[in-house]
Amino acid sequence: MNERAADVYTFGTTPDAAHRLALLADLFAPPTRDLLARCVPPDAARPVRHAVDLGCGPGHTTRLLHTATGAARTTGVERSADFLALARRDLSDGVSDGVSDGVTYVEADVTRAPLPVDPADVVHARFLLTHLAAPVEALRTWAGALAAGGRLVLHEVAALDSADPVLHRYYGLVADLQRHHGQALDIGDRLAALGEAAGLTVAHAAVVAWQPDAARMAALHVINLRTWRHDPYVAGATDPADLDALDAGLVEIARGRPCAPVEQSLGEAVLTV
Repeated sequence: MNERAADVYTFGTTPDAAHRLALLADLFAPPTRDLLARCVPPDAARPVRHAVDLGCGPGHTTRLLHTATGAARTTGVERSADFLALARRDLSDGVSDGVSDGVTYVEADVTRAPLPVDPADVVHARFLLTHLAAPVEALRTWAGALAAGGRLVLHEVAALDSADPVLHRYYGLVADLQRHHGQALDIGDRLAALGEAAGLTVAHAAVVAWQPDAARMAALHVINLRTWRHDPYVAGATDPADLDALDAGLVEIARGRPCAPVEQSLGEAVLTV
């Protein structure tokens, strides 16, 4: 049997993509920190000895996970050598949010078992399942990295839209692109079902409404658009003039043009073996 092809990460690993992830990390840190505080509360009787951050990119979520859980050690796992170079550079330059001791990074594809990490008390993934065509298999792989009693903590988009025509058009195109690659923008709406299909126990699952700032979201989106507009599927299915107009519209919103709010829901789940 042929090995399954690697998943397509449509948002890119360029310097611009890394900048987008920095903006995203700042915008979404509060709800992720809140999730970790609720699902991995400090517990002197059960300290987090090792935490693992999957699909860590340039390391923003890894450092958040490390501080939020109080882990003695935290390992970020990422397949992009370019992103890992940025994460390691920030650690060595001392610009990593005051975090350095106990944080390390390894280069690996998070869908390939076994993961090259020590057993972890917490395995965390934010906005990662949405980019994977075989999420159930991925969850099984991730669960294999848990220590006894460990928790797999997931955070994903469950719904994303806006009554603003520019934002609505953007979200529709992203959903179409991900669907073409076997992925799902709204995968956060079914985390519990996916966990059960993977043979895991659902310790917690919820969908929480979240209304992020539209201008900050548009600033993220225009960077994404300039990457995925060159995807062969998008290039073949969409008029370049339409994409140019969408780009201009997103720039206007990012610069403060009034618009309808972004209506987003975030799915969260804690799974155990």
